[in-house]
Amino acid sequence: MSDDLDRGDSQRNEAPLREAPFREAALNKQLVRDMLAALVKNRVGLMHDHWWEDMVWIGPPGIGTMRGLHQFEYDLRASFLHSFPDKQLGESILLAEGEWVAAQGYFHATFARDWLGIPATGRSTRIRYTDFWRVEVRGGIRKLAENRVTIDILHVLEQSGYDMGQVLRYLGARPPESFNE
Repeated sequence: MSDDLDRGDSQRNEAPLREAPFREAALNKQLVRDMLAALVKNRVGLMHDHWWEDMVWIGPPGIGTMRGLHQFEYDLRASFLHSFPDKQLGESILLAEGEWVAAQGYFHATFARDWLGIPATGRSTRIRYTDFWRVEVRGGIRKLAENRVTIDILHVLEQSGYDMGQVLRYLGARPPESFNE
């Protein structure tokens, strides 16, 4: 009889433990949703509530890594907003497990000013992305600590009128050191 009682108590005590990862994942996804809502307000200075000051943004080649919230806001986001001032969030897939939240989706915006040396087109542009955010809880406060990002820069080039087959053949036909001039 006591074995049955012990198993019953054990199962009752395990239920909150099984629910804890789902609750954490839901809280982490909500943090990312809130951050994305602030991101599409298209103003710098709105990320403080969502990111730790010592955050790291690890971007694709051509953009690089941003260390710290100030560099992320004023070096990365400000230049992006300068080029794409009216960006809006398109559909996105959002998944969470443990301390990680992942999304795949796109922004659409007017390509108003040159970006990464790509001449602005003045046309609507779709910018595909994949993000992996790592959440940290410090002193009971939940914020984003790390972001690993891919941005489909080749697709931006294609929408800007570049023939990607020709671009890749051109790049591939030259040794890397030829681009250091």
